[in-house]
Amino acid sequence: MKTASVYDVQHNFSRVLSWVAAGESVVIRRHRVPVARLIPAKKERPRAKMPDFMARLREDYGNHVAPDAQHILDGLREDRY
Repeated sequence: MKTASVYDVQHNFSRVLSWVAAGESVVIRRHRVPVARLIPAKKERPRAKMPDFMARLREDYGNHVAPDAQHILDGLREDRY
């Protein structure tokens, strides 16, 4: 774990940031007393792709839609966009 003074962070932020980007944790000290810690951000996972329910319905049933189910399908289309 690396350490940096407040002065270092203010005047050499790109150097301190490069340490963090490389995976190092950096303790920031003021008058030799630790006051903060910079840690690398966790990589965000890509969001799961929503299944295409409408395509599956078309695949299973074609374009045949029961007359009383049309409002349900319209609601699904609205929620999707």
